[in-house]
Amino acid sequence: MATTAETAPLNVHPSPYPAPSKSTSGTVNGRLTSVTSMAFADKILITITQAGKLAHWVHVPLSSASADPMNPGPLAGSGSEHDLLPMTHLTATTVLGGTKREDEVVGQTLATTIGSAILMKRSGEERLLVVGLGLEDAAGSLTGRAQFDEVVGLVLEVLS
Repeated sequence: MATTAETAPLNVHPSPYPAPSKSTSGTVNGRLTSVTSMAFADKILITITQAGKLAHWVHVPLSSASADPMNPGPLAGSGSEHDLLPMTHLTATTVLGGTKREDEVVGQTLATTIGSAILMKRSGEERLLVVGLGLEDAAGSLTGRAQFDEVVGLVLEVLS
């Protein structure tokens, strides 16, 4: 027996309106950098901007169902120095922008690092992470470990 749209059960997930958001700003490599997060029922949106720019969008599925079956991800409680690296089962995909290959690599690395931080905090998280980047010369300004860590630090401030 086929179910129609009228009789099919609906999966309704109540979420607050407006979506909870949090913002912060700081200086990264001499440039004012603003970071905002918005938590929707099905997505986590994080924007990282400098000089009002927002040109590159990346998404990272956090659900374990989207993980590569040949690479199950990190072992829980491994306690090695690799705990600080992005989780290997996360895959960042550019969805908009990414016209400069160097900036695209930095954006995808940053997005998987953010996704890893979210999963370290909430291992059962299954929403889609969407990261919007508008960094002045991302490849040039975030190549140093200190600058990359400064951006990640700002993002950690807005994650709730």
